Amino acid sequence: MQGAVDQEIDLLIKLKSQDPAAFSKIYKLYIKKVYGFTLSIVKSPALAEDITHDTFVKLWENASLVYTDRPIQAYLFTLAKNHALNTIRRASRETWISDEMISNAKTAAEDGLQFTQRKDTGHFIRMAMEQLPPQRRIIYDLCRNQGLTYKQAAEKLGIKDSTVNSQMVKALKTIKDFMIRNGALLSILF
Repeated sequence: MQGAVDQEIDLLIKLKSQDPAAFSKIYKLYIKKVYGFTLSIVKSPALAEDITHDTFVKLWENASLVYTDRPIQAYLFTLAKNHALNTIRRASRETWISDEMISNAKTAAEDGLQFTQRKDTGHFIRMAMEQLPPQRRIIYDLCRNQGLTYKQAAEKLGIKDSTVNSQMVKALKTIKDFMIRNGALLSILF
């Protein structure tokens, strides 16, 4: 056991001085573990792969800051977790921005083609809503169609604001994914 610890310390010392062979060895030893850990957070293989890659890039870029007296796996997991959480936060902001764009596009002047596209989009949104679990569908309807704030919807349903927020994030993602799968989002963008 002590031999493995000494080998890891030796690898970390070499990594700290930007030794590509040490980095390569660490990469080979931990790539699957970091990927599995990241996948457990983001639940998307493609996204987990990107975050894992970025984690090792960050390790290389910050090699001089690595502590040689601490396990590298814990450091890699911390980097991966932080990057995954930042990615999730950024995705939720982007969802908000796209929702805002769609909302503003509805109020713009529209010609016959735009009217048809908006009508088709509404149809796809209704189809996507039918796939939502009943409680999530009710929350979405209250907030989106009836114009209630999350707080008002929470009070009406006797649940927490955070539950409404969480359910709306999930509902919007389901609807967006449905529209992408069915090509409906492309009609909005063009």
